Amino acid sequence: MDFHLTEEEEKLRRSVEYFVRDELIPLEPEFAKAPDIFEGTRWKSRATLSRDPEIKRYIGFMEGLEKKADARGLWYLDVPKQYGGMAVSNVAMIATTEELEKSSIPFELGNHVSNILYNCTGAQVERFLLPCIHGEKTAAFALSEPASGADPSMLQTTATPNGDDFIINGTKMFPTFADVADFVQLFARLPGTKGREGVTCFLIDTGTPGYRVVRSIETIAGSEPCELLFEDCRVHKSQVLGEVGNGWALNQAWLGARRFQVGMRAHGMARRVLRTVAGSLRDDAKAAEKYSGAIGHYLGELEALRTITYYGAWKADQKLDVRTEAANVKLFGTELLHRVIDFALEAAGPAAFRKRHAIARSFRHARARRIIEGPSEIQRHIIQRALFREGVALCELI
Repeated sequence: MDFHLTEEEEKLRRSVEYFVRDELIPLEPEFAKAPDIFEGTRWKSRATLSRDPEIKRYIGFMEGLEKKADARGLWYLDVPKQYGGMAVSNVAMIATTEELEKSSIPFELGNHVSNILYNCTGAQVERFLLPCIHGEKTAAFALSEPASGADPSMLQTTATPNGDDFIINGTKMFPTFADVADFVQLFARLPGTKGREGVTCFLIDTGTPGYRVVRSIETIAGSEPCELLFEDCRVHKSQVLGEVGNGWALNQAWLGARRFQVGMRAHGMARRVLRTVAGSLRDDAKAAEKYSGAIGHYLGELEALRTITYYGAWKADQKLDVRTEAANVKLFGTELLHRVIDFALEAAGPAAFRKRHAIARSFRHARARRIIEGPSEIQRHIIQRALFREGVALCELI
């Protein structure tokens, strides 16, 4: 294993380090009271529709940062070279994310196209992929359902073949900002199939007859996922992403790729929170002595999180199976982040319970991260299953 960056990758990391120092950290006081919607790239959808002058002011900050990052050559990092990107390695992406997470400004480099969209072919490239790369369109990811929750093998939305079309019927729950996205990546199954069989991904434009946004759902983390209803929604076979019946593999590829980023973001947020706590204890010697051991313990755990995150990214660069590593990072990272912030609320005292306090805001986001993109119980199941297979294999050797 070698997590060292190449000369070019190290140059990129330093460029991001300087960008954070010069552009992000000076803006931190401005974002101390920013609306919750300004987290990651989510603001690009719903926030841009707002007429609120305060929200428009923050949009101005974010758009200005985008232009500065693009001018420094820091935009299309994870885009394949055939589409004009840099195609940096997974390890390099984790390294740049680590630098970004040293600031509390919720800024990401690039439009972060859903990795499964790179399976687009023919006319799909111009219609769906390239507009997402260039920030001209946004996409929602519709997998979870009322009955299946986080277990996609139980999804009930059907895609019935009908000539050159498929007829989609079913309900999707919690796709983020699906009410303002330009299209949805929808997972449905062929009639008569179950489990992983027959699952197919479709690219469906917002406004297609039979596709209806039932409601948006406010959450404690500030995001507003939606409920979608598909009633005899007719979709042409040309809008199948990948191959018919191969949607399970696409779903696994999407979740696996994202979970290493989740690990490093959890690492960054937790370290920032611990710095906040340490700062609040600076003038209280008794409290500092009381909590210093716990802070040191959590810093050690965060170093472990950093190591397994880089390991998973390195393994992905070797084109190896990373499903278990992705589950490890998602589970350990989000659970550790939650414990760190729970400790921070206690250590920082009553002031941290104010809704607009940085630690209180972090707590809301941290709790949500244990659920989104695969809840902790699902990650435990994936890990347990892998350990069981290893145990069986070991027994066979004895």
